This record gives sequence, C-alpha cells and structure tokens, in this order.
Amino acid sequence: MPGLVVFGRRWEIASDDLLFPGGLEIFIRAIWLLAISIVYNEHRDVLKCADGNLLAAYLIGVIVQLCLIIVINAWIVHVSMQGTITNYRPRKQMPSLLYVRFALYIPELAWDIIGTYWTFRDHVGCDRDVVAIVEGAVIFSWIVLVLTAVGIAVIFDPLGSRNRFSYWPEERPGLESGETDQLITSARSAAARVWENRCKVLCCCAGFDEHSQNAFSDVAQVISDFFQDVDLTPSDIAAGLALLQQEQDRHSITRDPMSIVTTQPNPQGDPRLEDLGLVAHYMKFAMAAYGWPLYVYSNPLTSLCQLSTECSCCSCTSGQVEGGALIMSDNCCRCNLAGILQHTGLMATDVVYATFHNKVYEIPFFVALDHDRRSVVVAVRGTLSLRDALTDLSAESETIDIEGVDGTFAHKGILQAASFIHKKLEEENILANAFWKVPDYSLVVVGHSLGAGAASLLSILLRPAYPRLFCYAYSPPGGLMSKSTAEYTKNFTCSVVLGKDLVPRLGISTMEDLKSKLITAINSSDQPKYKILVGGVWYTLCGSADQATPSSTTASSPNLSQPLLDEITSMPPGAAYTSQPDDSSLRRQGEATQSQVAPLYPPGHIIHIVEVEPASSCLSQPTYGAVWVDNGHFSNIIVNPKMLSDHMPDAVMKALDQLVQVQARGLQPFLQRRSQPVV
Repeated sequence: MPGLVVFGRRWEIASDDLLFPGGLEIFIRAIWLLAISIVYNEHRDVLKCADGNLLAAYLIGVIVQLCLIIVINAWIVHVSMQGTITNYRPRKQMPSLLYVRFALYIPELAWDIIGTYWTFRDHVGCDRDVVAIVEGAVIFSWIVLVLTAVGIAVIFDPLGSRNRFSYWPEERPGLESGETDQLITSARSAAARVWENRCKVLCCCAGFDEHSQNAFSDVAQVISDFFQDVDLTPSDIAAGLALLQQEQDRHSITRDPMSIVTTQPNPQGDPRLEDLGLVAHYMKFAMAAYGWPLYVYSNPLTSLCQLSTECSCCSCTSGQVEGGALIMSDNCCRCNLAGILQHTGLMATDVVYATFHNKVYEIPFFVALDHDRRSVVVAVRGTLSLRDALTDLSAESETIDIEGVDGTFAHKGILQAASFIHKKLEEENILANAFWKVPDYSLVVVGHSLGAGAASLLSILLRPAYPRLFCYAYSPPGGLMSKSTAEYTKNFTCSVVLGKDLVPRLGISTMEDLKSKLITAINSSDQPKYKILVGGVWYTLCGSADQATPSSTTASSPNLSQPLLDEITSMPPGAAYTSQPDDSSLRRQGEATQSQVAPLYPPGHIIHIVEVEPASSCLSQPTYGAVWVDNGHFSNIIVNPKMLSDHMPDAVMKALDQLVQVQARGLQPFLQRRSQPVV
C-alpha cells in the first residue's frame, strides 16, 4: 500500500510484497544453479564431442545468469523487508531494482532461444544422456519464464495506466461542475467495464442470457464502487484482516461471560419458535435442497451406497416419477431426488415437485409433503454454482411491495430469485395441487444461505394467499432487507445463525465498515507486512483468544470503529492512498439512493447459536447455547477462521441437534437475551 508503480503504471502488488515470491525464486534458482554446476563439472570432459562446446557454452551462460539473478533477487528481498505497509520510503529504490531485474530477463530469453537451437538438434558423437540433461535444463528455463509471464499477468492492473484518484473533485480543484461529473462518470465506467469483463471470464459457464448480462453489470458496478476509493493490494487486505482478527479477539476476552438463565426468552411465545426440535426438523429440508452433493459431503463413507438405493439410471429425461412427483432438470440417475429422500426420510410419493434448473436469478427448489409435522414444505437451495454466486453478488436494492408497510426494499438478486419461484408456483399450480391432497396442512418455507434469503422473501410474496405460512431461514444473508421489512417478517419468520458465520454479517454497509476498520488497523501498525502475515498464519493455526497479544501499534491502540477519514492523516507524506467523497457527497451528486446506502438486515426473529465452551480437541464439538438477538446484532463482520465453517449447513445441523438433546433432557438451551453485538 500503495500499489507499486513501475513502467509508468500501477500494479496489483506493493513494494513489500516481493519478499515471498523473491525468496521462492531464489530457492528454485539456487537449486537449479547447484544442479547445473554439478552437471557441468561432472560431464565437461564428455562435452568435448562435436558441438559439445556449444552445450558447454550454454551451461556456462546459464550459471552466470543464475548467479546474477540470485544476487539481484536477494537485494530485492532485503529491500522488500524494510519499512511498514504505509511507510514505503525505505523501499523507494525498489522500482530501480525491478528495472534491473527486468533487464536480466532479456538476455535470459535470448540465451534460452539460442540454447534451444543449439540443444535440440543432432549432436554426433555426444553422450545422449548428457544431451538429454542439457535439454531438460532448457525446458526448465522456459517453464520458469512462462510462469513469470503468468505472474505478471496476474498482477497486471487494467486501470493502472490512469490515476484513478485524480478523477475526484478534491484532487482536481477549479473544475466546473459539469467537468467534475464527467470525470467521475468516466472513472466509474472504466472500472465497471474492467470488472464486468473479469466476471464474464471467471463465470463464462454461467451463460450470456439477458439475466446473466444484467447480473454481470450489477456485480461489476457494486465491486468497482466498493474498491474504487482505496489503493490496496490483496496482501494489504490479508494483513489488515490478520490485524483485525487479533484485535477483535482481544476485545472479546475482555467482555463479561453471559450467564445461563432458566426463563424462556422468546418474545412472542410462538410454539414454532420455542420448539428447537421443530427448527432442527426443517433444517433437514433446507439441506435436502442441495441434493446429492451435500449428502455426499456430509456422509463421505456411506453416501454412495445409500444413494444407489434411490438413484434410477434409466431416467435421463425430466418428468413424473412413480407417485406423481414432477422432477425437472435432475441428472440422468436422478441423484438429486435421491439426496432429497435421504436427507429428509421422505418417500418418493411425498415429493410434489422438484426442479434443479439453475440460471442467474433462477435457483432450484422442491415442494414436499411432511406428514410428520402436517405441512407442505417449500425448500429453496442455497449457493452451489457460479450462477448462484452472481445472484448473491447482485447486491443492489430493489423495492418489494408490502401493503401497509413503508420503506420496503430488498437485495435485488435474491428478490429476483424469490420472484422466479413465486411465479413458478403460481403458473404450475404447484401449491394448489399439494393442498388439494392435504387441505388441512400448513405451509412452511425453508432455505439455507442464499436459499434462506429467497425463502424469506418468497414468504412475503406468498403471505397474502397463505396468511398462516411460516418460514425458517438458516444462515440468511445479512444484506437482505430494509429495517421495516425485517420487522414485518417477525410475524412469520425464524432465522438461525451459527457462531461467527460471515454471511449473516455480509452486506454493503458492513463491508464498508470492515474496509474502514481494516485501513485503520493498517495505518496504526508499525510492523512490516511479512511479520504481520506470518504472525497472522501462526495465530490462526496455533493461537486462541486467551493467547492474543497486542500487535505493534502506537502506544494508545486506536478505536477501530472510527471513520476511515479520521485516520488518513496518520499516513506518511507522499503516500498514494486516498479516499473518495463520503456517502453524503455522493447523495448530493445524485449517485446513490436511499436503498443503496441504507443498511440491510437478516429477516425475522433470530436465534444465534453461540459457543458456551470450546471444543476440547479437533475431533470433539463445542458446547452450544442459543441466544435471541435483534436484527441489527450482525452489524459487524468478525474476522475468524470459523467465519466460513460456521456457515456450512452440516455445522448448523450438528449444533441444532446438540441443542435439541439439551432441550430433551429438560434443560434450557437458551442464554439471556442479548441486544448488543459480541465481537
């Protein structure tokens, strides 16, 4: 931080990022130098054959080049270790060293071309084994050059030739308002085009229909707007996250532990919320929506045998199966249907409809009859493909109409997915046919992750026709719906969040908050980046909250909740990091609407499953408790290795099963109600 500027452009790498790649190259080339030296020393007498002098000359040239490259790389590594992330002045000679290093690629490339010509031809009278060794050296040299080219392509910044920050009015005084708007528009358009092209390349298998094209544009705009006001390299972000993790852990161990209480904290007294067995029961349906992949993941040893009893390898077309279920877009053996049956314990006759059709804004779901709980269940699948990821990332807000409620808007991509399911249910009379069979059953909508978000929004769309429906949303997205919409869903929605799960905390507002804290942590650290990264890896693997030690920061640790702009002045003069205008100025320019800048929340009443006692070993499970929390509880992202593992549906299922066992023994699995976030 900032990005390295060489050859007149910015790159996605900083001057202190060259320690590890430089050290790796030194290691590889040192081994190569040793091998070439041994070959030359052992076989130089054999190289006196015809054209052997050319082979010997090539080996000598390689040895000389390797010595020079190792020396300059060692110098680069030494300089890269100097200074801190924001104080890059001790590394000011890095561009000059890189120019020298680049200059060495020219003779290396030329020598490899010459060596290829000399080596890969007939050598009369020369030992074939020695010639093969020299040929191997030439091939290895080409591999190194190709890998170097790939590395350069990875760190290439398509916008590096332009100064992104000079587009902003603060950096260009004296401009007319029209010129200012034009500059801002030009900068954003350029960044959005780059990210859109990246999305198309990375998600090329997602298709290029109208929905996909719209998703590419929406995702590109969100990402470009988020990153446009910072000059951070990927390693800067990794270092900042490492600092934040330790800082958050230090804060967490200073809090008073929560005491277990014996009174039921459910604010509504709704039996659908009080019975954890019911919550765990419908989690099986949310898992079943993932089909066979999640079943194989959850049961790696026995899944294939169990699925084989349900799969039918004579069913290569969509359509009805025995019992009348309509199955769409399953694979040839109908393994996804088999996964549904294994997860839920249902019979094939209990499945009314299942579609595994998957496009952007169109996600799989199934409808089944749950005779045990006398309900018709609509289960929506979570993220399992790049198409689903594009739906997740289409994070702009869109209005959802709710009679009698103002300020209702929601995540655009997930709302589109919910609307797709709603339309499908209506057009094909799926729910009408189900309730024709079981008219006295209730309607339950469930889902996990993306499926949880779609299920909660689908419940809003279905509620006018089915006022007694209920929704269970497991690990729902945090940036899902406006405050008024979340309050409305408390009448019929229960969300479940496990531990430090990232997804319920993820939204544009929380990401902006994380970015602010990350920059503050980086600015306040006086450690070099390599020490932060190595220390972060060690802390993650071997550390714990009670072992957290203060990082090398200023004497008074900064408040990481302070705004980013308050800390910018702490950077050394000449630093290239700047920040764009704040949200208020953007609103004055008409660039943001209320729905784009207002925070979004997870739906309904929320059960937060928390660790009461950590696991005693890698093979054991923590002891869990349950806490009722407000929708605004997940307003901060917790940086922790469990931020991803706690989102996995099998982890949520195991935690719920444990709580059900506690409740079955007549104990109270709930902790006292908590209104403030715990980091």
